[in-house]
Amino acid sequence: MTKAGKVDSSLCKTSMIQSDRFICESEDKWLSRRKFYLNQREKNIFTMNEYSDYFQKNWFPDFQCPQETLIGRGDGGKWACNIEDLKSKASCLIYSLGSHGEFSFERTARQLFPNCSIHTVDMKSYSCPAGVCNFHQAKLGDGHNGSISLRQLMTQLNQTNAKIDILKIDIEYGEYPFLHAFFSNNEFNRKQQPVYIRQILVEVHLDKDRILETNALFHLLNSQNYVIFHKDINQLFPYYACEYALLRLNRAFFRENLS
Repeated sequence: MTKAGKVDSSLCKTSMIQSDRFICESEDKWLSRRKFYLNQREKNIFTMNEYSDYFQKNWFPDFQCPQETLIGRGDGGKWACNIEDLKSKASCLIYSLGSHGEFSFERTARQLFPNCSIHTVDMKSYSCPAGVCNFHQAKLGDGHNGSISLRQLMTQLNQTNAKIDILKIDIEYGEYPFLHAFFSNNEFNRKQQPVYIRQILVEVHLDKDRILETNALFHLLNSQNYVIFHKDINQLFPYYACEYALLRLNRAFFRENLS
């Protein structure tokens, strides 16, 4: 059961702590999720590095979200976890990075979460549908060569102390420098408060020269307390792109002691 279901939190103390107060469910059910994670994590570590079927053989979901919901449709649709939590919030923040002029994700998010602030960013100029989102033209990356980092974007929007509830990323290989720069800045920047991102919904792009870099990206995400709860291989280009949905948990979840 979820936090939004108004469950007595005293009955789900462990899950509330280990999910950073995002999921409330019985001790037994939560323990089964941890066992599933540890078992699948062992399998994910041993990657098969053949390019043609990389996504078919590697990096499977290692966490079972209690409730998944598709936001948007077609190539613009992304799976999110426990949206009842967002529906119950007085305010929330969604960033949609990479648009290509397709706004089904933003339209559905606006319908589901009327209290959310939704910001869409793309290097080309588009216009958000009226009343749906705020559009910003920028090249996203590591903050070099004309790109801006997530921290720089949040500074421009005066949201440096905000928590991002959903970060959607589809920026055609830009996810690599973008995420590496973000986590590096988050970990080593002692002058600013770390940015907390609850869910990352990202399309990962692959080519023959990026296999080791892709492995490193998933290890990085795991080191930052993210679990994979959904995976969708691109049906048209299964060797090239795959949608992943990740949820941030508390570090306590990852301890191997299951007692």
